[in-house]
Amino acid sequence: MKFSRSLLVAGVLGLLAPPLAAQTRTVQGTVKDSLAGTPVSGAEVAVRGTTIRGVTSSDGTVTIAIPAGAVTLTVRAIGYRRRDVPLGSSDGSFAVSLTRDVFKIEELVVTGQATGTTRENLANAIATVSGEDLNKHPTASIEQQLEGRVAGAEISSNSGAPGGGLQVRLRGITSVNATASPLYVVDGVIVSDVAIASNSNAITAAAGGANPQLTQDNQVNRIADLNPTEIESIEILKGASASAIYGGRASNGVIVITTKKGIAGSTRVNATQRFGVATTARTLGTRQFNSAAEVDAAFGAGTAAAFNFQPGVFYDNEKFLLDQRQLAEQTSLDVSGGTDNTKYFLSGNVEDQPGIVRSTYFQRQSVRLNIDQKIGSKLSASLTTNVLHTKGDRGLTNNDNTGTSYYIALSSTPSFMDLRQQADGSFPVNPFASSNPLQTAALLSNVEDVWRVITGSKIELHARTTEKSSLRLIGSGGLDYFSQRNSIFSPPQLQFEPGDGQPGTSLKSNSNNLNLNLDANVVHTYSGGGFSTTTSFGAQYVRRDLDIQRVEARTLSAGQSNIDAGTQVRAREQRSLINTLGFYGQEEVLLLDNKLLLTAGLRADQNSTNANASKLFLYPKVAGSYRLSSSTGFVNALKLRAAYGQAGNEPFYGQRFTALNPTLNIQGIPGLNVIGIIGNPNLHAERSKEIEVGLDGQMADSRLSFEATAYQKNITDLLLTRNLATSSGFLQEIFNGGELRTRGVELALGVIPVQNKSTNWYVRTSFSLYRSVITSLPVPPFQTGGFGTSLGAWQIEEGKSATQIVGSVAGSDKVIGDVTPRFKMSFINDLSWRRFTLHGLLDYSQGGSALNLTELLYDAVGVSKDFVAAGGNRISTWAGGDASVYVEPATYVKLRELSVSYELPKGAVSWLGRARTGRLSFSGRNLFTSSPYKGLDPEVSNFGNQPIARGIDVAPYPPSRSFYFTIDLGF
Repeated sequence: MKFSRSLLVAGVLGLLAPPLAAQTRTVQGTVKDSLAGTPVSGAEVAVRGTTIRGVTSSDGTVTIAIPAGAVTLTVRAIGYRRRDVPLGSSDGSFAVSLTRDVFKIEELVVTGQATGTTRENLANAIATVSGEDLNKHPTASIEQQLEGRVAGAEISSNSGAPGGGLQVRLRGITSVNATASPLYVVDGVIVSDVAIASNSNAITAAAGGANPQLTQDNQVNRIADLNPTEIESIEILKGASASAIYGGRASNGVIVITTKKGIAGSTRVNATQRFGVATTARTLGTRQFNSAAEVDAAFGAGTAAAFNFQPGVFYDNEKFLLDQRQLAEQTSLDVSGGTDNTKYFLSGNVEDQPGIVRSTYFQRQSVRLNIDQKIGSKLSASLTTNVLHTKGDRGLTNNDNTGTSYYIALSSTPSFMDLRQQADGSFPVNPFASSNPLQTAALLSNVEDVWRVITGSKIELHARTTEKSSLRLIGSGGLDYFSQRNSIFSPPQLQFEPGDGQPGTSLKSNSNNLNLNLDANVVHTYSGGGFSTTTSFGAQYVRRDLDIQRVEARTLSAGQSNIDAGTQVRAREQRSLINTLGFYGQEEVLLLDNKLLLTAGLRADQNSTNANASKLFLYPKVAGSYRLSSSTGFVNALKLRAAYGQAGNEPFYGQRFTALNPTLNIQGIPGLNVIGIIGNPNLHAERSKEIEVGLDGQMADSRLSFEATAYQKNITDLLLTRNLATSSGFLQEIFNGGELRTRGVELALGVIPVQNKSTNWYVRTSFSLYRSVITSLPVPPFQTGGFGTSLGAWQIEEGKSATQIVGSVAGSDKVIGDVTPRFKMSFINDLSWRRFTLHGLLDYSQGGSALNLTELLYDAVGVSKDFVAAGGNRISTWAGGDASVYVEPATYVKLRELSVSYELPKGAVSWLGRARTGRLSFSGRNLFTSSPYKGLDPEVSNFGNQPIARGIDVAPYPPSRSFYFTIDLGF
């Protein structure tokens, strides 16, 4: 009680204390890199025990007014260890050398809506990835850059198509039926990561079969729009104990992205030019028939004669499909600089990434302007603006029920059939399938065109500043708007088009999304008396508005692509509007000479997806850490930490209502009817309660660093569906009930074997595992995802793993697999010697299962590559009632990244005039994969970002390996 009262008194005294008016003096300083001797720009120089700060310019110099008398300066810079510099009363200058913070011990990380602390005091296991790491090798999307870099993150691909489309899962399972993707925040703007289907389901009817999921369209999640080259850092808040301050949307974690900013000093220009090529990483292959008897046995008597079969003649139609080898290009340019009052960062990016499948590609153009402006001595403002344009064609892949997608058609086409374009420009009819996949790839277009604007602003008022305290008022806001146009044109001459009696299909979709957030924050800091406090509170308003309009036109006149050329036209629209109002408060206290950190916070949210939209749902958090340091011995520092927090996962839009179907038509009079699902007047968000404990340390003169974390998440109020009595007039109701528990471990180890002026060698490894169990289920066991127990389905059952795969074996349902890996590991190596740098990233996943239905399709027709040796037995075993045969181990080892670069000497770039630096790099991605999995990719999952049903392989876009040559120049 006395301690709490002293904190309150200290805070009040800090607010009432008079402004800084003591006598000051001016000192000048220089900050350099301890090894390279180069200037360190953007370093913060602070006077210990006060709020006085200065920042070094591009040449590493700073001028700062400090109190008279002896003081101690604390010098910090991103990527470097902190240094304390004592200054006597007569000292007028200082020079300091900073050592690189390879383990990122002292980097500043997010702890609240407007606050942060150094990693050495952090009570949570928050992962960070720097912009330098992101540019080791070019990728289409940010999530791909995170693969293998973050312990506790599972990242899998919906497709190998260019342009992204990935699933990110942080710390395992957090839901059964709600959203599964994390919340993304870019420079304070809450951005959309929605994945909008292209409407290709209207051609493939993929959702019309045993699995009605509408996520089978090879869709792209919109975070793929962002340009990775503009990012300064990414912070991953993996669990509720860290993300609780974001409230009812943070159960799946939060990814906080900070883009690059300008640094005071002379104007600097950086230019990057990349050239590359993608090749096929893995193929399925196909059976080669050795005799006419084999052909007739597989496809019926007389087939060999009808097709003039000749032994030894083989047409690799899969290879013909994957024969695109066009040059990939990326050009980036950024300009930064400014003064102490005005700093700017301006960048532009143009890139073109052709796919390995004919006619597929991804293009992106991006322009960014970030400005930081001081307005007087107490007021500052910042503006971030990003205009993006992405465009791509992802072809026609994944599951379908019409035989039209590439690999579905290939799975029934024998190798003696030549599907290539003929001399007259036409394509042969494929009598073994509904379509000729080479014709489909050449003539069908599936274009997605997105224009997007992300802009954020912040204004900060230093309302009161003394030597020991400060009061800041911070207002910020953000807007994320995109317009997505999907256009699919399937011309009448395609083989499959006349099959439905409606030759020619044109599909148009227009989607408009607006995310808006407004934030108001008050932050008070106090330092003195052996402790420091940071008190923050504020409010946040978030609005999300999505409108999707779809038009389908069939039987096209004269093969025109305009939708008004169709004789049958159908229109649909889907709209959603979600509002969230949140309030928060947080207190952070540093005690015992900055060794003990205690944090407590509370978030209260109103959300329009809840049945009671005005009810406040509370999400608390508490955390603490204690550092033990030693200047002697093998152990240099240890930190004990523990944290607890709660976060939510909101219902989908409209689930609280009883929906009406407008398709009713009675003698030309429109009407409405219900769709069978009744609204729930008590529906609300799921709740995740997480506790984590950890131990961090540095040893061997800070050449070895480790991090160990154990966590448990209990998710309550799961969003479930229950069947109703038919007498109610409805079939089902969505309600809150049931519980899920996820436990996991995360380990990370970093070693610096060599560090001197000529050689720097850094090795990192990470290890993670988790297990999820349904601890309470108020409804009978049910299945989600998959295609039923004859093939394998994910069954939700009390007391069992949340990701178990159940299938029919010998007439009864049994567990035949689990999509969760036993564990995951990664190994990262960075070695610099003189001007050369070698980087490598190896990713290893042990265990887990994938449902290989592509192999089943090949086996069923008898064209799988190993049909004679094994495929025939597989299909016979499955037909005999054993579903386990197509559930395969998904263990893999992948060489995700490998690059070598050379820093050009100044003499080599002097011919370019004012060039400061130059670097040449050769890099490759996904160069090597070793896996017992017989499909295209053990990581693939065709059904989008779902919480449970992952690892489904149904005719996906194949993976690729890529090679790039890069030139970087600095002016």
